Amino acid sequence: MNSSAAMRSEALPPLNVLKLGSSGPVLVMLHGWGRSLEALRPLGELLATKYRIVLIDLPGFGDSPLPVAASNDGGGWSTADYCERIHAWLEEAGISRCILVGHSFGGRVSVRLSARYPKLLQALILIGSHGLKRERPFKQELRVAFIKGLVSLAKSIDGVFGSRLFKHYLAPHFGSTDYRAAGELRKTLVKTVSEDLSSEAQSIDIPTLLLWGEDDTATPLDLARSFHRLIRNSQLHIFPHKGHEPFEDAGAHLVANYIERFLSEQVTCAD
Repeated sequence: MNSSAAMRSEALPPLNVLKLGSSGPVLVMLHGWGRSLEALRPLGELLATKYRIVLIDLPGFGDSPLPVAASNDGGGWSTADYCERIHAWLEEAGISRCILVGHSFGGRVSVRLSARYPKLLQALILIGSHGLKRERPFKQELRVAFIKGLVSLAKSIDGVFGSRLFKHYLAPHFGSTDYRAAGELRKTLVKTVSEDLSSEAQSIDIPTLLLWGEDDTATPLDLARSFHRLIRNSQLHIFPHKGHEPFEDAGAHLVANYIERFLSEQVTCAD
C-alpha cells in the first residue's frame, strides 16, 4: 500500500480514505462523531512504521459526502448502515483481514463490524467508545424521563397547531451539543445514540484492547468497565488525567505505544 495517498472508492456512497505505511498487518481507523480522519491521523502516522494504516472519513463526515438515506430527509442511518458501508469498502479494497480501531462513534461502528464479521478481524481496539446503555443515577433518570415527556408533548402540539415548540424552544434548551450541531445528520444521531450494542459486544471473541481517559466525560469510565465485562478477551487500560481523546497531542505517542505492545502480543503476520 503506497503512503499518504488520499483516494475515493467508486462505490456509492463514496468514502474519503487516507492510506499510510507500506508493510505489516492492515489497521483500519474510524473516527468519532463530528470529527474526521484527521483527528486520528497523528496516531495513524506513528503506527504506520509497523502497520498499513487505513483512515476513513465515515459517510457524512470529513470529505465523505452525506448519503441521502443518512440525511434527515432520508430518515437517518443506524450503526448497522455504517457497518455495512465500511464492510463493502473493505471488500472493494480487497482487505480480507484487518485490525480495527474505533474512537467514540467509530467505536460503535467497530463493535457492529466485529460482531457481524468476526472472520474479518484480527483484533479490535476501542478508544472512548459508546454503544451501551448506561445506568444513570435515579435523579438523572427522572430528568431524562421528564425531558422525553416534554419532547413528546411539544411534538404533539406542533403536529396539531403547526407551531415550532420543539425546534425553537426544546431543542435549543435541552438538546446536547452534538444534537444542536448535527444539522442534516440529526436523525442519524438520534437513531444511533439510542442503540444498545450489549449483545453485539458480548458476542465478540477476538483480542480486544479498551483504552480510556480517566477524565472522559463524553464516554465515562463505567462504559469502559461494562465493555470489559461483556467482551471476554478484552484488556482495559485507563490513562490518568486524559479525556475523551487521549490520543491528542503528546498523547498520540502514549496511545501508540499501548496499541503496539498489545498487537505485538496478540497478532502475528500469520493471523
